[in-house]
Amino acid sequence: MTRILIADDTAAVRTALRKLLEGAHPCQVSEAEDGQQAISRALELRPDLIILDLAMPVMDGLTAAREISKVLPDTPILMYTMHWTPPLELAAQKSGVRKVVAKVRSDALLEAVRELLGIPAPDPAEAKSEPAPAIDLAVPAATSAPEPEIIAASENNPAPDAADGTDKKPQT
Repeated sequence: MTRILIADDTAAVRTALRKLLEGAHPCQVSEAEDGQQAISRALELRPDLIILDLAMPVMDGLTAAREISKVLPDTPILMYTMHWTPPLELAAQKSGVRKVVAKVRSDALLEAVRELLGIPAPDPAEAKSEPAPAIDLAVPAATSAPEPEIIAASENNPAPDAADGTDKKPQT
């Protein structure tokens, strides 16, 4: 059975992802609340796929991806984040992430999961006519981790540490 590790600091997001993934494909889903737990759980479980959030307490997703890639280089890592930008995608790839998906599209998440696991897309003739359910990402501000800042990575810059970047929170 396919083993998937989800690392996100919001329990509601982890639960919604678990339901979405288990409903789409038979799999065993494990969870972590931050990047440090993700590393420990990845080493313990040796999952077939790891889904990381970017902004997590203790250790952000980019740092966790770099560490996991060192010890499990063949394990695909997918970053599922509210903070998608082209510079983040480049920094994530340099950190060992194979795909970055914005949290606004659960259908894109399922497509990326299938791609990374080598699972063929469902036959359109047999597929449900309903789109993938949306994941409720409404999180009370007190429980969400601060947004890490992401530097625009270039050929001359290595993937940034969470505190080194420029992905700023929108002005309100």
